Amino acid sequence: MSASAIDRGVFARLGEITGDDAEFLAELVDTYLADGEAQVRALREAKAGDLAALVRPAHSLKSSSASIGALALADRCRSLEGEARAGRVDDVDGAIEAIAEGFATAATDLAAIRSGGVTG
Repeated sequence: MSASAIDRGVFARLGEITGDDAEFLAELVDTYLADGEAQVRALREAKAGDLAALVRPAHSLKSSSASIGALALADRCRSLEGEARAGRVDDVDGAIEAIAEGFATAATDLAAIRSGGVTG
């Protein structure tokens, strides 16, 4: 089995911050998943050539992914955000699809964590 897309240490700290309130942590995960889907959709819907339209969803997904422990996904978003701000993204479609795939993997891993309990 491949390594998890979720850093268990970061996720455990999130649990500690919430006072190990499993219900609240589950709400945070649900919010992350719903918002993440919206951010991926916004990235995909950005008009070709409109790099500025990529900045906000990449930034939002970067921050929330880092908070939940999806560090590789946060790094992909950070790269796209920086490149879009600079006005030069070599492979927009490839970057967006890598983010979409990373989000899907993170979502699957979060579901696995939840099914085994929401502790890290």
